[in-house]
Amino acid sequence: MEPNDDAELSRVLREWQAPETPAWLEGRLMARRDARRRTRFGAALALAAALAAVALLMVRSPAPPAAAVAVDEEQPFVPVPNVLPLDSYETGRVVRMDLPVSALLAAGYSLPAADPTATVTADVLLGDDGRAHAVRLVSE
Repeated sequence: MEPNDDAELSRVLREWQAPETPAWLEGRLMARRDARRRTRFGAALALAAALAAVALLMVRSPAPPAAAVAVDEEQPFVPVPNVLPLDSYETGRVVRMDLPVSALLAAGYSLPAADPTATVTADVLLGDDGRAHAVRLVSE
C-alpha cells in the first residue's frame, strides 16, 4: 500500500458509520436475550435443586454399633459369589442377622429344599465399606 492509500482508507473509516438498528429490531433482540437468560437461570436452578435432593438422599445416618457375636466354629464362612474376598490390609466385622432365604438365593447361594419365603439366622462378614463378603448359617 502506498501512503496515499492509507490516508484514503483512514478517511473512509472516519466517515463510515454503521446504520442505526431499528427500535423494533433492537426490542426483539433484547427480549430474546432476556428470555435466554431466564431459561438458563431456570435450568441452573433446577439442576441445583436436583443435586441438593440427591445429596440429601445420599446422607446416611451412621449405622448403630453391632452387638458382639459369639463365633460358631462348627461351620465355615462361605464367600459371597461375585464379591472379592477381603484384602490382607482390610478389617472386617461379623454381624448376626436374619436373612431372607430369597436374598441368599438371589445372591447365588444354593440351599437345598429351601422355602424362599423363610428367613434364616446367619453371621455375615462385612468389610470396611459395609459390603458383605461371606456368610455363615447359624444353627440355633
